[in-house]
Amino acid sequence: MVGVIRLTLGVILLVLAVFFVLTLVGILLGLIFLVTGLLLIGSGLSAREDSQRMEQQQRQTNYLLQQQLAVSAALAARPSPSMAPGPPTVPTSTAGADRYCPYCGQGNVRTASFCHRCGKNLPAM
Repeated sequence: MVGVIRLTLGVILLVLAVFFVLTLVGILLGLIFLVTGLLLIGSGLSAREDSQRMEQQQRQTNYLLQQQLAVSAALAARPSPSMAPGPPTVPTSTAGADRYCPYCGQGNVRTASFCHRCGKNLPAM
């Protein structure tokens, strides 16, 4: 009879031990899942903030590019001083020039119909 009691208590203790081990494993797995979930949530929020920051930087970059294009267009539309109408200036290198443009002062060959610098019609000779 004592052998049966010992056998029964042994089986009960073995079942309880397995239950507690599984409970401990479950607790450890639960902790691992909890920490992993928190890390993923934190990185997701961080990624969202990074995305918003990148969108803001892109808007600033586009704004600066638009300003730069506007300044470039204004500079391109401004007439250069060499094309301003007025008395012709004496060109610095006019070797072989037979006539000068009345608009920009560029020296041109005798047979030219248009100025080589500004492209305007040269007066008939």
